[in-house]
Amino acid sequence: MQWIAVDLNDVADCTAKLGALTDVTHVFYAARYDHPEGVPESVEINTAMLVNVVHALQSSASLAHVHAVHGSKYYGHQLGPVPVPLTEETPRAPNRNFYFEQEDFLREQSRGARWSYSTTRPHSFCDPAIDYARSASMVLAVYAAVQRELVLTLDFPGIAKSFTVPTQFTDTSLLARAIAWMATEPRCANQSFNLLNGDYPRWEDLWPRIAQYFGMPAGGPRNVKLADYMQDKGAVWDAIVRKHGLRETKLDAIALWPYGDYLFRPEWEIRSSLDKVRALGFTEAVDTGDMFLAHFDHYRAQRVIP
Repeated sequence: MQWIAVDLNDVADCTAKLGALTDVTHVFYAARYDHPEGVPESVEINTAMLVNVVHALQSSASLAHVHAVHGSKYYGHQLGPVPVPLTEETPRAPNRNFYFEQEDFLREQSRGARWSYSTTRPHSFCDPAIDYARSASMVLAVYAAVQRELVLTLDFPGIAKSFTVPTQFTDTSLLARAIAWMATEPRCANQSFNLLNGDYPRWEDLWPRIAQYFGMPAGGPRNVKLADYMQDKGAVWDAIVRKHGLRETKLDAIALWPYGDYLFRPEWEIRSSLDKVRALGFTEAVDTGDMFLAHFDHYRAQRVIP
């Protein structure tokens, strides 16, 4: 694999470094401009970044397909209760979102071109990578390790209603396989697809399995914000790292705690339909509970958690 460092927000840099890639056929776009958690993402910058990539490639490369990874915020579930199940025909959320601008750009730019596009709308990324702080799996694993070190029960940090409503997750390896399939399946051209594990678990069902994995008693809803709760736990994490000979990591960097609050505090059901992608032939599914345990195993093998 050839790695190319390029500033996607710089037209000249994109043109110079990407314009010479004449043999590119497929683009898998999963970039997002960095921003503080809880602050609206820049619609203009995120749109321009994708525009710069496509413009740099389409005149010289042999483009066949461009895929953009979006998400279920397309439907506005983060703003409050939404009618479920969410389908690809569910109207866009009323707020601004760079997903909309990117989708509109791809639709218009591909019209009459030799390449097609697709987008996916996953929810709550779960990734076994040890340096990905925005993963539900990493947030859970590090939170559990801290609670166990403090000899506490594994309490659910969200509220009681959040504990009992169905929600959904996307394993990133499943997402990758689905995207590769979409990019080579002609029937997926110029369409968008929800992509989830395929089950809709409640935290109350997942919690005992997670607690058992870490050898802890499972607690109930505690209603604390992780972004606040974990602020003074840095020394605890440092002690865990030393005690178990783990990789040197810092608590404020290994897991994104505001993202944990995003996961644990919605009081309403979040459920996206998979009917469209299933009808076209992608039938893979992942058991979310099994996925979390597999990710925890990987973190342990990489000496990231005890």
